[in-house]
Amino acid sequence: MRSHTGKRGGYALLIVLGFVILFAALLGMAYQQLQSAVLIETVNEQEAQRDQGSVQALALGLQLLETGTPPSDPYVCGVTVQTATGPSSYVVTFTANGSSSWTVQAARLQTGQSPDPMPSTFFSASIP
Repeated sequence: MRSHTGKRGGYALLIVLGFVILFAALLGMAYQQLQSAVLIETVNEQEAQRDQGSVQALALGLQLLETGTPPSDPYVCGVTVQTATGPSSYVVTFTANGSSSWTVQAARLQTGQSPDPMPSTFFSASIP
């Protein structure tokens, strides 16, 4: 029997180890990108749910403003709108900005607030 004492390769294990480390690094980067995308979408969905009711209340206020001018400045009224999480109450405030322009704001009804309900129209027919 003859023993072989020449140069030995032995680099196959190092190459496999290098590929495993490279693959793990790529998986880590992909996971981080996916995690960031999921977080951004979650925040966007939460913002949409948070704004859903106030946007509907604001739209009702603007629709009401098309029927005429509010009886006072500022004029505050309340409205309940249906959202994905159930009915929510909002306060709609109309504030005059000069002679013919108005600012309309909508905010959640706070504890202790009890504004008058939103009328169906601002138009009031005066009978002479």
